[in-house]
Amino acid sequence: MKKVTILAIMGLFLISSLFAGCGSSSSSSSGAKEIVIGNLQDMSGPTSVLGNAVTRGAELAVEKINAQGGLNGSKVKLLTMDTKGDVQEAIKAYNRLVDQEKAVAVVGPPISNIGIGLAPIADNKKVALVGSFADPRATVAEDGKVHPSMFLVQPSATQYGEIMASFAIEKLGLKKIAIFYDQSNAYAVSLVAPFKAYAKSVGAEIVIEQVYGKGDKDFKTQLSKIKESGAQVVYAPNYTQDLVITAKQRKQIGLDLPFVGGLDFAPPFAALVNDADATNNLYFANNFSDTEPQLAEVKNAYRAKFNEDPINKVYLGYDKLLVIAEAIKKSGGASPDKILQGLNQISGLQGTTGIITISPQTHQPVGLSMVMYKIENGQYVDLGRYIPAKHMK
Repeated sequence: MKKVTILAIMGLFLISSLFAGCGSSSSSSSGAKEIVIGNLQDMSGPTSVLGNAVTRGAELAVEKINAQGGLNGSKVKLLTMDTKGDVQEAIKAYNRLVDQEKAVAVVGPPISNIGIGLAPIADNKKVALVGSFADPRATVAEDGKVHPSMFLVQPSATQYGEIMASFAIEKLGLKKIAIFYDQSNAYAVSLVAPFKAYAKSVGAEIVIEQVYGKGDKDFKTQLSKIKESGAQVVYAPNYTQDLVITAKQRKQIGLDLPFVGGLDFAPPFAALVNDADATNNLYFANNFSDTEPQLAEVKNAYRAKFNEDPINKVYLGYDKLLVIAEAIKKSGGASPDKILQGLNQISGLQGTTGIITISPQTHQPVGLSMVMYKIENGQYVDLGRYIPAKHMK
């Protein structure tokens, strides 16, 4: 009698397990399962201003996607991990996102060092990292082969460096150039080489080159040498925190030359300097103009949620998530391999920063038009879109 009872209980348990398994499978196949997308950003380190902005932009994109029913019937979950601006921390976070959290793609940071460090790992794990690390080595290896899992949503450093060189030399008419940059930073280094090559090709002269290292805070010696060099303009493609220090010390020593630089001159740079005079005569190329209509929806949503205006990296964060979502739609699936397949098909996608087409050969965007800005007395002045003649051929 006891044996019959035990067997009956075991039979009921097995039947219950089978029905539970069927229910789980049905739920998954119907698209109810969450799509986990990782977000790898500096949330507390030296570039946290940028990392938090990218994160907020990606969050807005996820909120819109989920409000419209998700992707292929599945809701999107954005899982953010803090890199603290450190390559090793980023590697650990990426591995956790992929191996433990089962992220099917990862929104990458605007940090070239981290992009380069993660490239071989992402290629090995075959989970896409969609970032804005401008150094082309993050997407194309030094042997010329594309990194299969690395994708870029803004112009590469080569494109950007050439735009800034052309603008300084051919638009502003400044042909004697000083270069000032962090030699330990892959982002800065990647922007210097194409700038110098372009300058040389059009007959401009690099009269002095001054460098510094990670963690340096006193630039007055280098800036004083630039002041005495006979340069007409300074190219400084450095991170926001270093540029804030540079702007203040530039004013202190009376270096009144125009500066041209990277996207780190974009807001909130001028507000962080908190000295209108120190921000005079600074130029940079932005992905967009604040007056362009495709920004309106994201700008309004951001203002409503955070009670402030979005900065450049918010739009880049939004577009990174948008690109991943478009890849899922194009490939018809949300698995890592399907997303990689879809990313290679991105063409003509209207993003906040422009129309995005990704080259399958380089995994970099096609299209070089950028909006030039000048900072005067702490205010950003839109100078219109600019394309070097070389890029129009």
